[in-house]
Amino acid sequence: MWILIALLLVQFAISTALSALNLRHLRQTAAAPPQEWAARLDTSQFPRVIAYAEARARLGHLARVGGLVVTLVILLSGLFPALARWAASLPIGVVWQGLIVLALPAAISYLAEVPWDLLSQFGVEKRFGFSTITCRTWLLDQLKSLLLLLVLGTLLGGGLLALIGWLGRAWWLPAWVLFSLFQLLMTIIAPVLILPLFNKFEPLEDEKLRDQILGLARRAGFPVRGVFQVDASLRSTHSNAYFIGLGKTRRIALFDTLIEQHSQEEILAVMAHEIGHWVKKHILKRIAATIVLSGLGIALTALLLDVPWLYRAIGAADSFASLGAVGPVAAVGLYVIGILLSPVGLLLSPISSWFSRRDEYQADAYSLELYDHPTALEEGLVKMTEKNLANLFPHPLVVVFRYSHPPLLDRVAAIRKAAQLDS
Repeated sequence: MWILIALLLVQFAISTALSALNLRHLRQTAAAPPQEWAARLDTSQFPRVIAYAEARARLGHLARVGGLVVTLVILLSGLFPALARWAASLPIGVVWQGLIVLALPAAISYLAEVPWDLLSQFGVEKRFGFSTITCRTWLLDQLKSLLLLLVLGTLLGGGLLALIGWLGRAWWLPAWVLFSLFQLLMTIIAPVLILPLFNKFEPLEDEKLRDQILGLARRAGFPVRGVFQVDASLRSTHSNAYFIGLGKTRRIALFDTLIEQHSQEEILAVMAHEIGHWVKKHILKRIAATIVLSGLGIALTALLLDVPWLYRAIGAADSFASLGAVGPVAAVGLYVIGILLSPVGLLLSPISSWFSRRDEYQADAYSLELYDHPTALEEGLVKMTEKNLANLFPHPLVVVFRYSHPPLLDRVAAIRKAAQLDS
């Protein structure tokens, strides 16, 4: 038990330290920014950038404290083993018994996150002029999310518990196949079945812009099924653009806020960047990496699932001795393993973040090749960063652990260098 608690506390301490370090670095650098950027950026907005970062950091810290407390209560109260014993006594199949146990941390996690989401959407984001969501939209989003979680969680969790019960220690290989197929299926159906539950995807109204985007796609050999605008302004003024789906569901999506806030040249440069991810095969590489890493994680989980210490640590040794690692007992084991392996994700985050930032640099460079407007991408990124009050000066260590995209200053420097090499 003390090992589990120590891991939770270490992870909490690292996350808190990174957040504090980032905030202090922002305050110091914003007070004396690099001379070139002091002239390039709207320094009058720096106090709002700092205030927004401080508000988000405070809320993030409270959410971390709340999450830590909830997890410690689950571990120390004996709630989990008691639930496993109760579920095992029910006159239903072991898979359903296990799903009942798995539903507990999912329900508790959801309820624990609701206050912080409310404070974020209707507090911080609303106060800084970003959130446009209404109570009705928020409630509908929650209901839809819960329904999806119930359906997909039952299918995936039930399949996993069934394989554990049927195959014993050999369950990990077919479970890996199941997870991989599930991920690919979600990538294919999300654009047409899941995402439209939350947003409207309509053909881009600006025909000229649509034709120009499709022209870029044709030049790059990018097979796209359509260009859509998303009613993101229903929830926020933040802007974004991306492409989603595989095969016949592949499509380009632009937030309506992006269309409103940026010039056509800037939008086309952003689109060329997104096409660059496809040309450089970044998406396929990420899917492949996820599949490989998930296989390693599932194999390790299979090894740990039969270790008696795992169940003694949480007070479920009797259930493990009498039932083995199946059904409700396996659900307890999966929860504890999730805590044990969570530091692994923290340790691997610098590696995954580095590859992600490298991909962004490559997509930026390709954007300059595909769309011959060298300053459009830079101007679009600067405008997007300033409008979103993003941290212009993150601490280098925080970038290493948390940033999937390069900081603006580094990114613009790389764009300028690539533009000079191309000229």
